[in-house]
Amino acid sequence: MTQGGEALHSSGFTVQNSGKEAIPWTVSSDQAWLKFEPASGSLASHATASVSLVIDPRGFSPGIYVAGVKMGARGLLPRTFEVTMTEQSAFAGDPITNVQRTFPPDSGMINVKSQYGAKGDGVTDDTATIQRAISATVHHPGMGPRIVYFPAGTYLVSRPLLETDLASRWSSLLTLQGENRATTAIQLTDNNPAFQNAQVPSAVLYFASQNGRANGAGNSAFDNNIFDLTIDVGRSNPGAVAVDYLGNNACALRNVTLQSSDPNHAGAVGLSMLRYAVGPCFLKNVLINGFDYGVRVSNNEYSVTFEGLTLLNQRLFGIYNANNVLSIRHLFSTNRVPAIQNQNPAGLITLIGAILRGGSSEYSAIQNQGTLYARDVSSAGYASALHSNGSVHPGSSITEYDSGPVVTQFGGQSSSLNLAMEETPCFEDPKLVNWKSVISYGADPGGMSDSSSAIQAAIDSGATTVYFPTGVYLIRRTILVRGKVRVLEGFDSSLNPSGPLFQDVSNPAPLFKIEAGEVEISFNHMRMGAYYANPAPAVVTIQQDSARPLVLRDLTVGGPPSTIAYQNTSRGTGTLFVENVAARPWQILFPQKVFARQINPEGNMTKIINKGGVLWILGLKTEGAGTNIDTLQGGATEVLGGLIYPVWNISDDRANMIVSDSRASFIFAVSSYKPAFAGRNFKYQVAETQRGVSKSLPTAALPARGFGAMVALYSSGNAPAEPAKELPPASSH
Repeated sequence: MTQGGEALHSSGFTVQNSGKEAIPWTVSSDQAWLKFEPASGSLASHATASVSLVIDPRGFSPGIYVAGVKMGARGLLPRTFEVTMTEQSAFAGDPITNVQRTFPPDSGMINVKSQYGAKGDGVTDDTATIQRAISATVHHPGMGPRIVYFPAGTYLVSRPLLETDLASRWSSLLTLQGENRATTAIQLTDNNPAFQNAQVPSAVLYFASQNGRANGAGNSAFDNNIFDLTIDVGRSNPGAVAVDYLGNNACALRNVTLQSSDPNHAGAVGLSMLRYAVGPCFLKNVLINGFDYGVRVSNNEYSVTFEGLTLLNQRLFGIYNANNVLSIRHLFSTNRVPAIQNQNPAGLITLIGAILRGGSSEYSAIQNQGTLYARDVSSAGYASALHSNGSVHPGSSITEYDSGPVVTQFGGQSSSLNLAMEETPCFEDPKLVNWKSVISYGADPGGMSDSSSAIQAAIDSGATTVYFPTGVYLIRRTILVRGKVRVLEGFDSSLNPSGPLFQDVSNPAPLFKIEAGEVEISFNHMRMGAYYANPAPAVVTIQQDSARPLVLRDLTVGGPPSTIAYQNTSRGTGTLFVENVAARPWQILFPQKVFARQINPEGNMTKIINKGGVLWILGLKTEGAGTNIDTLQGGATEVLGGLIYPVWNISDDRANMIVSDSRASFIFAVSSYKPAFAGRNFKYQVAETQRGVSKSLPTAALPARGFGAMVALYSSGNAPAEPAKELPPASSH
């Protein structure tokens, strides 16, 4: 099937009665997308009947779905079999993954069924048990797990689930992990009296910030995640919000469905991000079906990045943005109402690749009253693809549009670099025999003894997946990542460097060194040196020393200012993929390709150095006084949306971005709460040098965003005579 396609009637199977008596029969599926025609009947002696499959992908995201089928007949044991539906993305080249997740029983996650008694039967009210699991787990001190696991089932709730601890205080550091978004749902009871007022809506699920405000708002909402889960507001609940979300630095929704099962799509908001201060956070493969608003965002900080967002059946707007910074790639919308409303001048939306269907001739698909960059957008049914700042832009498609002004200092082109990009590899081995726990090799999840040898032994065991049951692991020597291993799965564990090897700041040692291996290697959902009382001062947390593609996903890297998050060597040419990582600094010291989605470096040093590499960023958020990106030696850097947050005093001679004999294009907003040039903003946003000539772009020359600035598009000058060497595409499996 293809995303957005209609239901398909397909030939299926034949039922035959070889007996002497008539037999009634039935056939049923455990998945909403699969039905049968006919689904029941009665067969006379020696008669046959043909049964067709009816496959309906509407309301589902791209992915591989498996339905269990049961065929029953009187007096006979039931027959069972499976039907697999692969729903392709409407965007060519997007990877297709299995929605069924694989987890070992000793992962360290908290199981709401086996450990807290939730039923998940769609009948029992599980509110109290789920709330107990959340409150006992959230921001758990020491080595306690922070992941609450929902096995397949429908978990009925009757009141909001809150990210509060056992003392009813708002907190953070919580991951809700489902088994399969198609079969695992938290569902609100129908016609619930507490969810009837759309003007004063209430959420099924509230995430929060620790040490925040009375309503849970704040900017310390770290490590708040929802993975592989559906949140359903049920029927006849017009005042319901599926998720009132808050997340900062490294937070994500992945493979999540937010839906109203009401036949009229009743509900206030699918994903609400109206409290201070959402972001930076990353939303990937999220589907929102129904509601007045699919996504509603407010406040000036701190940016939200989407990739693979599907919007269906909204009643007012698909996305409504007031003030914030949204970076969106691959938006698929089927709606009569506008797909995007960028409400005011402080709002910045960067849109890369969108299919906006089903519109009304009363509206344009995109309505912009702020700053907008859009590329590769098609619409159908709407009056036009775009209405921007008072003017209708005729036509149903957008090749490239910028609301401007476009700024260049060396006569560069009035468009972005439009670098060729690559999809993030995604591998999960469904065979648990190929998973090895570091604890089984002697690692200490209590963080008291050195786990280095055990981790190395697990990596060298021949396993495809090495996992860290949730805990704290002390590492006193460099871990070599090599051989057959493809995934290091953290389950939100902390990996902390310690000991003499990591003390010499003049010669930092790698914590993980990527050596030659069979295929790409992925680091998933872990902390490295973060939230650690005794951080080592001389660490290269991840050093790439091979041509092997490397994926860094849902990571937080901490440590002293001398710590280096990532660095490549002269042999480290393997393509780097970054998704939802808070870390700094990044040192691309030799040519390689880097594709980053939601990257958050903070600090007062130069946060990203790109020497001769090709760097593509969707959603950049920075904090601190240092230069944010320095591109030199023939490198190429493209930033597609993001927020620069200087915060501290900045000297006049320090530029936000530096480009030296290289190519670059930038789209970003700057937030500042002090008058211009009072030390809390860069005096110059871009310092560029081409062939010995230097120019600097003053903040004062740009449109203001409060005391900050808006860079709708900056385009560098001509490329150097000897461009960076073209690198081969990453291999992926």
